[in-house]
Amino acid sequence: MITRQQMYSRMLGKDQLLYRISEKLTAVPDGAEGCGKVTALYVMAPVMCMYVAWVLREACAAGIRRLYFLARDGYSMYETARIFCEKRKLPIECRYLYCSRYAWRRAEYHLLKEASLSYICLGGIDVNFRKLMSRAGLTDEEGKEIAGLTGMEKDWETPLTYRRLKDLQIQLAACRPFMEKMGEKSRNAYPSVAEYLKQEGLLEPVPWALVDSGWTGSMQKSLQHLLDSMGYQGKVQGYYFGMYEHPDGVEPAACHCWYFGPGTGLRRKANFSNSLFECIYSSPEGMTEGYEKRGEVYCPVLEKPRNPNREKILKTTDYLKRYAEALSRVPSEIQSEAPGKELPSGSTPNKNRKLTFALLKRFMGRPSPEEAGEFGSYIFCDDVTGEDSQRVAAELTPEEIRENRFFGRVACYLKRNGKRVRESAWLEGSIVRSGMPAAELWHCTLCKYVLYFRKQMKHHMKRRHEVGRKASKNRHEAGRKASKHKNEAGRKASKYK
Repeated sequence: MITRQQMYSRMLGKDQLLYRISEKLTAVPDGAEGCGKVTALYVMAPVMCMYVAWVLREACAAGIRRLYFLARDGYSMYETARIFCEKRKLPIECRYLYCSRYAWRRAEYHLLKEASLSYICLGGIDVNFRKLMSRAGLTDEEGKEIAGLTGMEKDWETPLTYRRLKDLQIQLAACRPFMEKMGEKSRNAYPSVAEYLKQEGLLEPVPWALVDSGWTGSMQKSLQHLLDSMGYQGKVQGYYFGMYEHPDGVEPAACHCWYFGPGTGLRRKANFSNSLFECIYSSPEGMTEGYEKRGEVYCPVLEKPRNPNREKILKTTDYLKRYAEALSRVPSEIQSEAPGKELPSGSTPNKNRKLTFALLKRFMGRPSPEEAGEFGSYIFCDDVTGEDSQRVAAELTPEEIRENRFFGRVACYLKRNGKRVRESAWLEGSIVRSGMPAAELWHCTLCKYVLYFRKQMKHHMKRRHEVGRKASKNRHEAGRKASKHKNEAGRKASKYK
């Protein structure tokens, strides 16, 4: 039987540079032999290095001189880029920016007003009314007061369906005490966020960009909105591992995607787990809740001093740094746009993406029992508040797994079965851990294909509508100018007569 190491080794064999580094580092004894080490050196490290090499190449070509890596998904990216830039002497400064969706959105709510409810009433795993109030920055006591006003006091901890969340969004918008309380909390949080961003140089006249995992691009949208309110005149640029959709109000050209984009990469999305990605590539510290002034400096306030996955993260990061060090010492055939500056990379970007797909499809989409056990035990939370963490591969019963099939989800959405499907952040890992037949993985992949195909069609329709609207606007403007010119010519002719 072919082992996982042999399988990954055979895949990496298509890129001899990456293959040799993985083989060499795996052979070094460090007392941590096993599934975690093999996956880190044959999958996670090569994938991260290929992505970061692309970011640096693109940034150099665009004249970017500073990259901000967003906490916490950007931690591994930051460590990798720092090594590449130092060893290859690239003209790019790497900075780690402490932030979170919760910290930035909470300061942004009073600027967005009713539009902020689209963030507060966002769906997720086991979302309840208490979480909605926490997202808005309200205490439990304040939240229960709002629950009484909206008839939700008996359903304080009850998981909400996506349909119910949409209803609550309308209900909360009409609840004046809630809107006032949320606005007050937001205005109080805004000054420290603004001072931290200013302190970190985001208002300086230096060409800079963000680097992050991506997914929906909401961090870029929030940052642009906050900076605009501070008088910033530029447009925020972002480099992302992948994006499922572009945020409204942000130009698609300002979002640069590597592995997949809103209208591309259907197969890659269907065999990928962004939740597992976030667990493995996270940082050892806790989530940023806000900022406070200590002496003359603004510092992040962390929800917890330690990430619950800290030990695993530190070990993976150590392998990643060793991999990046080894790769940066090898002369590269791929040149950046900066004269004389070489970027580490095993192959061309397209070949790197194909190799990444082969590795991640096997690891994330078809994990072995050992991988499902090792990586499925990571602690994960999909909520912006960091509350109610659970295993990324939740322990589901066979019945609960079958309910996650396509028709089970459709029935739940349409409220035909009166139940809410219990979800898992990494369903493939849950399926393998449960011991169910491999055919169940096919159902999981099918469900993702349908979901992302629908999203891609919506994206293309939206783009067509925008193009049509711009064309109509241009035609109207051209007609208006032609009419003006004709009238002007008529007036001149009349004058001469």
